[in-house]
Amino acid sequence: MAEPEPEPAPEPPAPTTPDVAAPAPARELLDGAEDARLMLEVPQWDDATRFATYCADSIARAAQVRARLQLAQGDQAQIVADFDQLSRELDTAGGLASLMFNVNPNEDYRNAAEKCEQDISKFTTEVSLDRGLYDALAKVDPSTLEGFGKRFVEHGLRDFRRAGVDKDDAARKRIGEINARLVELEQSYIKNISEDTRSIAVTDASKLAGLPQDWLDNHKPDADGKIVITTDYPDFFPFETYVTDEALRKELYIQFLTRAYPKNKDILQEVLALRHEKATLLGFTDWAHYAIEDKMAGSAEIVDAFLGDITKIIRPRAVADLEVLLARKQQDYPDAKAIQTYDRFYYVSVVQKEKFDFDPQSVRPYFSFPAVKAGILSLYGELFGLEFKRLEGAKTWHPAVEAYELLANGERVGRFYLDMHARAGKYKHAAAFEIQSGSPDRVPYASLVCNFPNPADGDGKALMEHDDVVTFFHEFGHLIHHLLARKSRYIDLNGFNVDWDFVEAPSQLLEEWAWSPEVLQRFAKHVETGEPIPTELVKKMKAASEFGKGLSLMRQVFYTAMSLYLHEADPAKLDLDAFVGDLYKRFSPFPLVEGTYVYANFGHLMGYTALYYTYQWSLSISKDLFTRFKQEGIMNGEVAKAYRSAVLEPGGTEDAKDLVEHFLGRPRNLEAYEKWIQEE
Repeated sequence: MAEPEPEPAPEPPAPTTPDVAAPAPARELLDGAEDARLMLEVPQWDDATRFATYCADSIARAAQVRARLQLAQGDQAQIVADFDQLSRELDTAGGLASLMFNVNPNEDYRNAAEKCEQDISKFTTEVSLDRGLYDALAKVDPSTLEGFGKRFVEHGLRDFRRAGVDKDDAARKRIGEINARLVELEQSYIKNISEDTRSIAVTDASKLAGLPQDWLDNHKPDADGKIVITTDYPDFFPFETYVTDEALRKELYIQFLTRAYPKNKDILQEVLALRHEKATLLGFTDWAHYAIEDKMAGSAEIVDAFLGDITKIIRPRAVADLEVLLARKQQDYPDAKAIQTYDRFYYVSVVQKEKFDFDPQSVRPYFSFPAVKAGILSLYGELFGLEFKRLEGAKTWHPAVEAYELLANGERVGRFYLDMHARAGKYKHAAAFEIQSGSPDRVPYASLVCNFPNPADGDGKALMEHDDVVTFFHEFGHLIHHLLARKSRYIDLNGFNVDWDFVEAPSQLLEEWAWSPEVLQRFAKHVETGEPIPTELVKKMKAASEFGKGLSLMRQVFYTAMSLYLHEADPAKLDLDAFVGDLYKRFSPFPLVEGTYVYANFGHLMGYTALYYTYQWSLSISKDLFTRFKQEGIMNGEVAKAYRSAVLEPGGTEDAKDLVEHFLGRPRNLEAYEKWIQEE
């Protein structure tokens, strides 16, 4: 096995930066307090005015650092330290604003967070286009810096140039205007999805045949005798998977795919036009080429080739899956000519049951949310040498949110929140939000935000689909990555600040543990009997999961194509409906359902822009990383320790390709990914 490159010498202490004491609210929230419980109890999560003041104070202190840098009077070490301090002043406020905008139940607080994001974005745009700051950083000779200073400066100069700092005054002014408008539009797009929960009503309970009894118990008729089913995840996915009534599945599916329409159509059109304009101002042919330039892939042409390569591998599996599903549907509807998107989950479940003797409902009693949560924390603790300490009584933004401290060898290494259940106005998907980046002298913070069944509802069992369990493993993997990656004193090199098309790989890797009988039997115990999930049942579940994989992956290919090609198209000539309809024909295994608008509720078009390819790019890396665990043991502590050290802890201090090579002892390849796709 190849040895990693020698560790850089320990970084010297940063020069003291004057006039940057944290404001009281930030100190109380995140920094300085020795008592962990006190630190998390002090914040007033429902006080929008206090948060607005805290945000303004953070920007004001960052402005002080900026003013000092504009003078460029310090030595090289001081200039570099000031640039790091500039990031620190905005890091926590920005992280909190993003989180609170998505989860705080108080509308005034969400509005304050929205404005904070806009104000920080405006300030950071001004910084990125400030020629005086660029000139100050350009005075630094990176080769003279110790530790990770060279990489910090080189990346900083690169980011300045990519922002447009070297353009003329008119171009910089227009770029600033575009950036400000994009923040507003992207926030509105996401808000429109979060606030648009649609529903259907059923008066005849017999039409809900196929649904699990615990789901039915939690969906009693209202005063008018109607059973209301919403487009929120805990309703939508079980409904689409188990309901035998095709018309009802279609009705809810259409509601799901019309969320935020037509509002988000107009927003997306403007977003695409502004991104294209910005890219051309910066010298690129389109946004896709701009967005991909500094990623692992390096160019839109390479991503296009990657998309073509994986499509050739995946399409035969998808076609074979479709033939099986259509044959099964024709047993119910002899005249059926096609499998529709709203058939997918249902008929995959039926075939899994009939062909593989596996009923997805059979595993649900083993996945009660409280047990899954405890099991995942215990597993990650054992695997990576960590301890999770619940901070009982800590105040949070909602009673259902929990606060935790992360310890390693008795040392505090991070803190995080779990906001795990659906509620009105909350982010609709699953994600790990970074709140504060860490460093050797700074505790990182993060929050996991999901929409899993709530033990406070119904019978209290909160039974999860296995897909939900996989999602939990995935998102918690993101959270751990952020908290452990604090190697450099420069926070811009820590946490999620890795090559963007690598960021999913560590969390995708950890999904593998959700399929191991050895792992699942630690916590997956029957909610009634306490018996651990049988090995044979897990094996059946795994075998059944291989069926339908081609369809799932082709759907990912479709989303990848939409993300990429929307950002290569000329927005002035773009007809969204016609364009996406054509992509359906080229890449989707299913026909477009009339009256649905996937582009209006695909949130990744905002955060990921043209970069949705990163999911399959990262997945190919994760399959390669897992080969070592397969060879040496999925619970092998030495391998896990090596993985933590080589891949998780470095964060962005090295290129992602080098992190992978350090762990595997060789360059990455697609062999494991291709083999996995072809597995029966």
